[in-house]
Amino acid sequence: MIELGFASDFGGQSTKLSEIREGLRRISEAGFTHVHWCHEWDGDYLYAPSEMLQIKSWFDTFGLKAKSLHASKGSRIASAMRKDMEARKDFASFHEYSRQAGVELIRNRMELAEVLGAREIVIHLYVPYLTFREQPGSEEQFYRQVFKSFDELKPEAMERGIRICLETMLEIPAREQYRQFDRIFARYPKEYIGICWDTGHTHVILNEDMTTFAKRYRDRIFSVHLNDNLGGPRIDLDGKEELVWCCDMHWIPWEGTIDWEAVTDVLAESPYELPIVLELNCHEKNQKEFLRRSYEAGIRLANEMERKRI
Repeated sequence: MIELGFASDFGGQSTKLSEIREGLRRISEAGFTHVHWCHEWDGDYLYAPSEMLQIKSWFDTFGLKAKSLHASKGSRIASAMRKDMEARKDFASFHEYSRQAGVELIRNRMELAEVLGAREIVIHLYVPYLTFREQPGSEEQFYRQVFKSFDELKPEAMERGIRICLETMLEIPAREQYRQFDRIFARYPKEYIGICWDTGHTHVILNEDMTTFAKRYRDRIFSVHLNDNLGGPRIDLDGKEELVWCCDMHWIPWEGTIDWEAVTDVLAESPYELPIVLELNCHEKNQKEFLRRSYEAGIRLANEMERKRI
């Protein structure tokens, strides 16, 4: 039997218990074996221990396992390109108490991951590159805070056996992400921090060159969000590439323009362990049909990846 993962919020981020439970039932009914828990991926919501047990009971009821969990970086922000100085529970905050609260928020997600049996958590790290340009010294201050938070989280993460995976982002030009990952990976081992490769995000920022990005960090790919879109046009302003539009639709693989042959080439050469995870958004009335097509695409990807590893 081929194992396959699916994002829990494919039908939206409902807060109604019945609708969350129904979403998991439909995932299981479609044939998926694993879940990427993606509810409350954004914001400063804290799970109570009783809620963690409730989610685990739903997983058990429907015979589902947890592949990964999407943690939150804190309060929603107006722009990923500039530092939000007022964000709550932000592990990269320049305000020390907010930074500490952000660390506690990630610890909360690590606890949930352990209850569900997930071995990796995914985090967005927004690199405020426009603030770096406008405020000299802000880049060093930003990374001081980020490193302080990761240093504090490391002992617990290693003890729990949970890896932090930084997601590839669509709001940040590739060159800025290269600087970010190079700097962080030089400091922390792959046993602690890796990458969550979101194929849709890298397709937006790099189009046909998206696998160049993934190949550079291939040995750090431990989590994936596989989804399709149409890419994203960019413009060069005074020698500085800027994102001007994006179309991150989270479509089913092969329903957009991503080269999935190239994607599976990279995954087959990476340390990524099955099951793969599809992170898709359903905007169709017929969810059953959407899940059927999603499952078929996922099986095709998993088979291709395994074939290339033989």
